[in-house]
Amino acid sequence: MSRLKAFCIDIIAALVGLVIVVGIVSTFTNVPFLRDAVLLPVQVASSGEISDYPGATDMYQVEVRNGVGVNGVAERMRGYLRSKGYDVVGVGNHRSFDIEKTIIVDRIDNLAIAQQVAASLGLPRDRISKDVRDEFHLDVSIIIGKDYGMIPPFSETTNSSDIPDLHDSN
Repeated sequence: MSRLKAFCIDIIAALVGLVIVVGIVSTFTNVPFLRDAVLLPVQVASSGEISDYPGATDMYQVEVRNGVGVNGVAERMRGYLRSKGYDVVGVGNHRSFDIEKTIIVDRIDNLAIAQQVAASLGLPRDRISKDVRDEFHLDVSIIIGKDYGMIPPFSETTNSSDIPDLHDSN
């Protein structure tokens, strides 16, 4: 009987040791296994600067269209929107390059989402239009206009070091 008891104690000690090792490794390698659930609930501060423009309050799917023909604007907007928590599902050129003002297009008849995206870009509500069609599988389209220099991520108030500078035809 004492052999069985010693064996059980060894198994329990090994399991406790394994839990401790996993917890320590999880904590120091930023793997949220035990760190967040049991061991060390922590609050992580943002490393970026505080912006005047809010981010997504939910996971919204947006597409970005280049309506000015300036190389790289849609890709740069994608980086900015992703940093704000949006799911950018498409990037490309608009059908024309003569868009004067950046607009937000509500694709699912949910004005609240379009207003949130507009707020994230510092745009007024009058820049929101609606074009709901069954073939759209996203919440909002952003069509970048010739005023793009006045909105994030292109305005001088935005920390451009956090936004990828990708060069393409978008």
